[in-house]
Amino acid sequence: MAARRFNETDIDFEGIDGDLAKLAPPKLSLKDVLDRLRDRMVEQRAKGVTVAQMHEVLKARGIEIGERSLKAFLDKGELPGRKAAKSVANATASEEGGDPF
Repeated sequence: MAARRFNETDIDFEGIDGDLAKLAPPKLSLKDVLDRLRDRMVEQRAKGVTVAQMHEVLKARGIEIGERSLKAFLDKGELPGRKAAKSVANATASEEGGDPF
């Protein structure tokens, strides 16, 4: 297969550069962020680092989560209240006779 070749004058480098500069990185949910950090936090906790210390680190970096919620996440791997929210949605849908989604 021959390599693709382009005429330099046919490429709008400034336009492409401008379009690339406008691209936004994907947004992460709190759970996504915590999932990526969980192994390290569990490891640190086993070494004696407190949940309060980890909470302060997260808070300083703009990750807002309550200390109790962080502890529950580290213990169970899930944010508190997530299952309850799904159960409420399902119960409401059952009462209405419809699909919860």
